[in-house]
Amino acid sequence: MKKFKKHFLAATLIIALGAAVYLNWSLTNSKPVSRNLGESKFVNATVSTSKPQEKKTKSSDNSELTEKQKKFFAEAKTNRDKTQDKVIDTARETLNLEDAPGADLNKAQTRVAGIIKNFTLQDTIESTLKAKGFSNALCYITDDGCTVTVLKSELKNDNQVIIKATVKTAANIAFDKITIVTV
Repeated sequence: MKKFKKHFLAATLIIALGAAVYLNWSLTNSKPVSRNLGESKFVNATVSTSKPQEKKTKSSDNSELTEKQKKFFAEAKTNRDKTQDKVIDTARETLNLEDAPGADLNKAQTRVAGIIKNFTLQDTIESTLKAKGFSNALCYITDDGCTVTVLKSELKNDNQVIIKATVKTAANIAFDKITIVTV
């Protein structure tokens, strides 16, 4: 009986090995790939000694924003900062009260920590979006989700995915809780 088990196991392994070799051969043999060593886009490129032309794009130049767009982003950032400063001041007043109950102090500390975290996340998202080619971006993070405002001319093709992925990565907010608004 032991001999039979050994022979059966050896036969099974040989069949499995044969099947693996056949699958490997059939899958790699179907598309022959021919590449040249050192082949690349820039290997044989010519170098020009003339000065390259500067390209102006709407996504990297603030001077091409309309006055209405500039005014909107400036006012929105100012209003956001004022609102957030009021909330922090209210929380600080609660923290500075000597006779405030412990529960109120804990709530105030938690609220201030959350607001500071949201400030940091908003700035991170705005900076990252600017680095990804958006000339202006404005981000609001609340308990309900996130709203990102960008220029209408810059919201093309897969840019919505880029914005949502940036917010998801930075703030871990679900895609369905991210709203994109254009100006």
